[in-house]
Amino acid sequence: MFESFNNKCLIALNFHTFVSKLPKNMKKLFIPLTFLFGVAQAQIDLSINPISLLFKNIDLSADFGLKDDISLDASLGFDFTDYTIDDVTVKNNGIGVRLIGKYYFSPSRGCDRWAIGPYLKYVNRKGTYDDGVDKYVAKYQKFAIGFYTAYKFVSRRNITFEIGLGLGRALLSEYSSDDSSVDFADYPLFNIDVIGRLGIGYRFGGEK
Repeated sequence: MFESFNNKCLIALNFHTFVSKLPKNMKKLFIPLTFLFGVAQAQIDLSINPISLLFKNIDLSADFGLKDDISLDASLGFDFTDYTIDDVTVKNNGIGVRLIGKYYFSPSRGCDRWAIGPYLKYVNRKGTYDDGVDKYVAKYQKFAIGFYTAYKFVSRRNITFEIGLGLGRALLSEYSSDDSSVDFADYPLFNIDVIGRLGIGYRFGGEK
């Protein structure tokens, strides 16, 4: 009992220390996650998507174990991928937040093996470009809901590996710039939302 309590305190202290070193605008995104330490058991899986790094993206996740077969996964993504439209290069800066509720079927080490659950996703991107004379701003935002399924493996050394796929629908998908705007809700194909996940990380707390 006391060992579990000490582990929980140690995890919370490390997480709060990490949050305290973040820039002020990023701290606001992590504040709701600190609340989870009050209800989560002494277990948290921190992971990163290594493939995203190849595309100038950063995808970080924290999976909070609430019970042996239930967890809440919170992901924060940063998108720095530039793109070109009609020979004009748009310098992109984006941020995405994703929440996934997971139910695990027959877990063996707590919150592992097959899982399924709903997800919420919000994306906000801002790009800047110029035509040699003036500078323009382009914005895109998206809010989607859907279902997610995944398989998570946890080694004896607490190394985690997760691969998953989600399919949903965008309730909001809008693009706007200084000279035009598009509501993708008018195009059904663009309302389909797909998420892919490859996460490698480490489990803090829990049974070893």
